[in-house]
Amino acid sequence: MARGFKHSLGIRHLVCGSCNGCEHEMNALTNSVYDITQDGWDIVASPRHADVITVTGPMTVAMREAAQRTVEAAATPSIVVAVGDCAAGDGAWAGAPLAGDGAGVELAAAVTVRGCPPTPAQIRAGLREAARRLDGKTTSGKSALER
Repeated sequence: MARGFKHSLGIRHLVCGSCNGCEHEMNALTNSVYDITQDGWDIVASPRHADVITVTGPMTVAMREAAQRTVEAAATPSIVVAVGDCAAGDGAWAGAPLAGDGAGVELAAAVTVRGCPPTPAQIRAGLREAARRLDGKTTSGKSALER
């Protein structure tokens, strides 16, 4: 099923137990310097309106079911983007008893943006990669941000 608006992107952000460093950088995407609305992108309140689900954090036990339900409720097609080292399965909380393998790992993220925290420019590049994949310009393999 093709997306209706190829140049727009609805982004739903999901916090899965992070320290909020990545959230601060995500919030910067809406300021006048990085202004993602210039690209036709918007942060949406419902996963049903989302093309992309961004996730941060190690995936705490308490968030596991809610995160899975959010991804399942997302519009089709959609893609998961792991933001930060914790979501990638590394970072400060790796191996902690109540932390999982990383939100991006557990939710099978197609794009991973590394950093602790990644810069808004890196996150924006990850969102561009997600948009390319949704538009069918990249079919498979690891994203350039993971290499």
